[in-house]
Amino acid sequence: MKKFLKLAVAGLLIAGGTSVAVAEGVDVSVDGIFTALSSSTNLQATVDNLVASGANPQAIVSVAAAAGIPLNTVKELQVCKNSASADANVLSASCMRQSSITTAYAAGANDPMKFLPASAAGKVKKQETK
Repeated sequence: MKKFLKLAVAGLLIAGGTSVAVAEGVDVSVDGIFTALSSSTNLQATVDNLVASGANPQAIVSVAAAAGIPLNTVKELQVCKNSASADANVLSASCMRQSSITTAYAAGANDPMKFLPASAAGKVKKQETK
């Protein structure tokens, strides 16, 4: 049992180090968020990486809505932002409330052109002037 526990802790440390390394190069623009969410196999891990990289939590939810991810799936996610106070011993996390998630989701669903990359929304058509 002790061997299993040691292996589990070692695995978590390795995985934690890997996620920090991955988080450094994450694109937090609308294009980057859309690409990350649409190609993700583990949405919670992707959201955690995006938030850790400095992405706006409301933007993540709005892009998820515009990308067509169902509201129920988004509501199951924990969209939390961790912060440390001036005292290095105090860490805190602020998570989005369900009502805030619903509001951000509605913004993305109602105005998908604002939250989708240009390639996903299609080419912009130039209007002819007469």
